[in-house]
Amino acid sequence: MMESVRVLRVGAREIDQHRDGVAIADPLVVTLSGLGLFDRSTAPAPDSQPIRMQIEGFNTITASTPAYLWIVTDGNSRVSQVNAGRAYVRANLAGAGLGLSMHPNEQALQEYPEVAREYSEIHAFLGAPTPRFTVQMLARVGHRPAASAVADPAPRRGLAAQISRA
Repeated sequence: MMESVRVLRVGAREIDQHRDGVAIADPLVVTLSGLGLFDRSTAPAPDSQPIRMQIEGFNTITASTPAYLWIVTDGNSRVSQVNAGRAYVRANLAGAGLGLSMHPNEQALQEYPEVAREYSEIHAFLGAPTPRFTVQMLARVGHRPAASAVADPAPRRGLAAQISRA
């Protein structure tokens, strides 16, 4: 949870300054943050209202998802990881050209002890048992609801910010 909290970018100033992370432009959250009432120093308790609301929201989104895309590799080498990422970008661009939206949904693909059970379950569910196979990407696929606004492009850092000079 704190991994996500550390990269929250609340309001236009933070979003423009950092160009990465999770952008939040919701006026209520921006106002609370400006007043010092949106604490990012600790994770919310698992049974807190914000977490319950987040879980309910994700459950609603998941229940309305018409399709999923997943990418599985034989092994988990750095080359297979990069190739899977390249394949996802190509699929996402092709889908966008067809009017589809994609949303990565990969918390259960993280490789840390707290999600080991979910990691194993998603691999088994998708017929990609570990350690031989690795599910590199899981994404929701569908059309945006007709009444919803088109999402703004996510802020991006330029190429120079991505390349480190050693």
